[in-house]
Amino acid sequence: MTQPFSERPQCLTRPAQAGDRSVVERLVSQFHQSLQLPYVTKPKLLSRQILGMIVLAIGTLLLLLTLHGFYSHALALTVLSLLTLKDYWQVSQSPTNFWVVECDGEVLGCAKLLRYKTHSEAYLVCVDAASQGQGYGSFLMQRLKEEATLPLYLASQPHRVKFYRQLGFVTVPSDTLPTPIRSRLGVDLYQAYGLVAMVFGRSITESDNQTANG
Repeated sequence: MTQPFSERPQCLTRPAQAGDRSVVERLVSQFHQSLQLPYVTKPKLLSRQILGMIVLAIGTLLLLLTLHGFYSHALALTVLSLLTLKDYWQVSQSPTNFWVVECDGEVLGCAKLLRYKTHSEAYLVCVDAASQGQGYGSFLMQRLKEEATLPLYLASQPHRVKFYRQLGFVTVPSDTLPTPIRSRLGVDLYQAYGLVAMVFGRSITESDNQTANG
């Protein structure tokens, strides 16, 4: 049984790192399965295909340079390619915009925070099933509220509305939200699941619709 948050002082919240990718993917998959929403993984396969094509093109160019005696050019291209691919790999492996809650070296929850000039949006706030109800989600959300450009919006499942209200969020009619925010939160796309739009801080009004694009 997981030790309660109150009894685990070695807890922190931090931006997700490349090494957190697998656990973040597992938590997000777990979250989507609980909603029975589609969890699409095809974009990751497409990225690998593109990377493979890039490697093939570079390899072909290196072969041509070598065959024609341009050894110094081939060496320079090899070094540049390795550095570029290394940076690309690190970026592709990093769970961008995610924050995690870590206790005793173990990542127990995550959330995605998108920050714009006028506001922020939180997504995929999830805690490992074995660690839920012990304060880790609240700990993580407090950090997101500190990092966010207020107001901070999210879409809540009906049974989690009480949890977010305890953190200072209030419900807001989805039809009063600027269209870009409503679309990204998915309150229209997943109406059948009863998602509730919520906000922490002063809500953006319809008159601010054009500025809400970030």
